[in-house]
Amino acid sequence: MADLNKKTYQQLINLLDKEVSIYVRNKAAVNGWCFCYTCGAPHPVSEIDAGHYISRRFYATRYELDNIRPQCQGCNKYRGGEPMKFRSRLVADIGEERVKRLEAKAELNGERHLPREWLIEEIERYRKLNKGVKNE
Repeated sequence: MADLNKKTYQQLINLLDKEVSIYVRNKAAVNGWCFCYTCGAPHPVSEIDAGHYISRRFYATRYELDNIRPQCQGCNKYRGGEPMKFRSRLVADIGEERVKRLEAKAELNGERHLPREWLIEEIERYRKLNKGVKNE
């Protein structure tokens, strides 16, 4: 934790982004491969992004696991995240109520920043979860 206390806010965000991405992609992986959530194409885990239904600029939902799924770079970067397909799949997977909760949380809280202490705790938590399970 001591080394994390010396990090800037943006460095903490970047570290947590990385750890959550590793977790999401590896949780969905089978034998080092992942299927894109929106187009279904198979890719090695190392070529998959952690795509967000609600943009990462909304910090309130940035790390909500209901909001993050493995996506190929084509869908995530070049096709803007395919939000309509993403939402449709999310509703099928977690239900309309949970999707609406995500949407309301993002709208209500906007783009507010997260406390440093929380970021550090989450980085440490995800590092433990990711230990020994990386398929990359």
